[in-house]
Amino acid sequence: MEASLIVRLATTLILGLSVLAAAEPLADAVYYNGKIITLWDATPAAQALAVAGNTFLAVGTNDDVLRRAGANTAKIDLKGQTVVPGLIDAHTHPIGAALAEAEGPLPPFDSIAAIQAYIRDRAAHTPADTPIVVPKVFATRLAERRYPTRQELDEVAADRAVLVDNGYASVLNSMLLEKHGITRESPDPKGGKLGRDERGEPNGLVLGASELLSPLRQQRAWTPRELADALKRVQARYNSVGITSTIDRAEDAAGFRAYQALRRENGLTVRTSVTYRLNGAGSAKDVQEQIEALPFVTGWGDEWLRVGPLKVVVDGGMLIGTAYLREPYGTRTDVYGYTDPAYRGELATPPANLRLVARLARDLGWQMTAHVVGGGALDVLLDAYEAADEQDGLETRRFTATHANFPDARAIARARQLGIGFDVQPAWLYLDGDVLRDVLGPQRVRDLLPLRSLFDAGLVVAGGSDHMVRLDPRNATNPYDPFLGMWIAITRQTHQGTVLVPEERLTRLEALRMWTLNPAWMTFEEDQKGSIQPGKLADFVVISKDLLTCPVDEIKEIDALLTIVDGRDVYRASGRDSETRDGKR
Repeated sequence: MEASLIVRLATTLILGLSVLAAAEPLADAVYYNGKIITLWDATPAAQALAVAGNTFLAVGTNDDVLRRAGANTAKIDLKGQTVVPGLIDAHTHPIGAALAEAEGPLPPFDSIAAIQAYIRDRAAHTPADTPIVVPKVFATRLAERRYPTRQELDEVAADRAVLVDNGYASVLNSMLLEKHGITRESPDPKGGKLGRDERGEPNGLVLGASELLSPLRQQRAWTPRELADALKRVQARYNSVGITSTIDRAEDAAGFRAYQALRRENGLTVRTSVTYRLNGAGSAKDVQEQIEALPFVTGWGDEWLRVGPLKVVVDGGMLIGTAYLREPYGTRTDVYGYTDPAYRGELATPPANLRLVARLARDLGWQMTAHVVGGGALDVLLDAYEAADEQDGLETRRFTATHANFPDARAIARARQLGIGFDVQPAWLYLDGDVLRDVLGPQRVRDLLPLRSLFDAGLVVAGGSDHMVRLDPRNATNPYDPFLGMWIAITRQTHQGTVLVPEERLTRLEALRMWTLNPAWMTFEEDQKGSIQPGKLADFVVISKDLLTCPVDEIKEIDALLTIVDGRDVYRASGRDSETRDGKR
């Protein structure tokens, strides 16, 4: 009798376990035998992960995760390779980057001779009445450490309108100066400054005054289809370096439509939060009408495409000498083309307008960010944020500062009190740190991207490229390879081998967070992406080296071998095994 009861109980237990096992969902794909850096506190490291549909189903040991494999599950042996969460670039301009090379690859503008060669080529291959625009040239990156003069532009194209353009600073040749009526007697333009030679003659340099030159920058009208196709090409490039999400930091209505067209076609391969750029330089009435006319607010959209923050431009650029500093640049500014010892840079948006935008953004449900490069501009932005915060706390609104190159200790404390985040570009330290040290001196350059101080203060710091010109990930004007950015944050080494303020270095895991969880926080999506854990979107990257243990200088050489977005392959390095969903090769 007892034996019969034991048999019945055992049978019942076995059947019950079978039912539970059958009820456990099965994976579409299992990736095993890997080194998985999850950034999930509950399981920081794992051997395997399972994907069902577009989300992670399980993460853990090989045995635990392989239990989720069924007859139709694809099983991919990682063979010891490292996996990281899908990478997020917190600052891109993909449509502009694609259109800049729509008519062919751009050369690296690393010398005045290279600029002249490009102008000669464009003059030979474009109609005589078409202005020649040389895009995104930084004097800090030219061999001569200065901008070309108008005479040097005239040498190669005196009979053509020529603009060496950087948005916040440009050089015009003599024909273009004459067209705009700029002479020795001309006052500085609104919102800008004219460069002059030792005799007081215009040398071609125009600092700020972007409205003066904006008609020249739009070389042709692009169709909606061309914009969408351009965006798709750049997203494929981003996938090739492991980028699965971006924050597009400035789009207009046409740019929004390009994203929407690809979303309708299921053509997006990079999830994107799109920033809407405002013109903050007009009257208060104009600024208010711009904001109130917008038919959407931050967060509208889905996991592929969302409306991000409002953005205004507060100052110029550090690489071109128009960033608004706390004190004058000083006397070592030949690289920028001027020698005014009292010059602090330009404020593109009046402080009163900035306070208005912050208040309206808070009241209407918008997140807000602002382009602030110099420390003075950051202080003005924090003033505006504090004014809005006094009336209704901003901590849950996640306002941010874009670039924020020079936060001193006081600015860091103010930012922490407000709960704002920083979107920073480590590549500028790498490419420009040596020149900035020479211009500003060793004391002021200590505040250049103080990442350790920002992390220790508890601020959320996201890594971005500000990719805008040239498509090569490591040699673009602003490189967008995330692993190069991480290496810079870890080493603080310039391209000349100088280590700037080593005490501001980050750990490898902190650097990885800058391209994963931290930018996900900036888009209110840290519960959906940024780490590898059950229930989150299945975005991850198989990489060529172990980020946590490889020699530090090999970090910048890490390649993406396989990029998965939404549970599907969007990039596979040539030569890699090509398992399919049914597990067959």
